[in-house]
Amino acid sequence: MVGKSRTAVVITAIAAFILFAAVSSGQEEVPKVKEQGGMGYSLFGNSSIDIENLNAKLESNGYTKLSDSYFCVGGGGHSIINNRWIIGGEACSLLGDDATGTKYKASTYMYQGFANLGYIVFAKKGLSVYPLIGLGGGSMKLTFSEKTASYSFDDVLKDPKRGATLTSGGFLINLALGMDYYLKMGENEEGHGGFLLGVRAGYTLAPSKGGWDMYSNELSDAPEISMTGFFIRIIFGGGGFEKED
Repeated sequence: MVGKSRTAVVITAIAAFILFAAVSSGQEEVPKVKEQGGMGYSLFGNSSIDIENLNAKLESNGYTKLSDSYFCVGGGGHSIINNRWIIGGEACSLLGDDATGTKYKASTYMYQGFANLGYIVFAKKGLSVYPLIGLGGGSMKLTFSEKTASYSFDDVLKDPKRGATLTSGGFLINLALGMDYYLKMGENEEGHGGFLLGVRAGYTLAPSKGGWDMYSNELSDAPEISMTGFFIRIIFGGGGFEKED
């Protein structure tokens, strides 16, 4: 019930933000000269992941729960074409949590990457608002290892069966609304450059739930996971634009 309520709140907030941007676009300041350029940026933020089934399986085997909230750090970039279209990509690592059992611990690592397409619906004095869709994928690794073990390299070579790494992943869709502020730092006849600071909020969808495999061997009776959930990103970087003839 909590997950459904959170999803409803997120969808409502995104819809309200898009409506506000669409209404505001009637007051936009349209550049007199068409420009094309690009931005590169770092990003960080928070992502929530649906791992309820995985946690149920871990708890039934004596492990603690994993958190469903992960810190995201990564980078990306995009081009802006005809003052409107945003085309680019981004990737981030989701730094996760450990689940501990009596003898072993399970460590998580996740990765997501997207090709993005957006359209600027509001632009005024360096501020721009745009809906954004990203198509890509993600993966999750769950590594099991002994909690208090200390081995030499030779020990591992003689008996490598001291842990296991499980992987899962699949196709993902990002739906987001972004708001950027571009601070122009210099301009000449050819164009200008500057700094970028922005925020994006949205929801990640997984059309299908992923299973698990270990060293390319599919595991039976594995819990399904879905890398779906709300996310928020802060982006900062810079770039430049050149005027079109």
